[in-house]
Amino acid sequence: MQHSVEDLIKRINVMHDMACNLHRVRNAKPDYDKIYCNNLLDDIRGMAYLIAKDKEDDIIMSEIDSRK
Repeated sequence: MQHSVEDLIKRINVMHDMACNLHRVRNAKPDYDKIYCNNLLDDIRGMAYLIAKDKEDDIIMSEIDSRK
């Protein structure tokens, strides 16, 4: 992995927050902002793709390792 486990957690938390926002906006009213929701969904998919693509090597880095 190019990024640490902690970076992965941060990215997933951001994706979670974005998905919660998408859910809130989508279900707020019948005439929700479709463009905004599609943009949020595209951002979530893009972040997921970057996480899935992060396969440079099989070393799993952690911030704890860098403190030693």
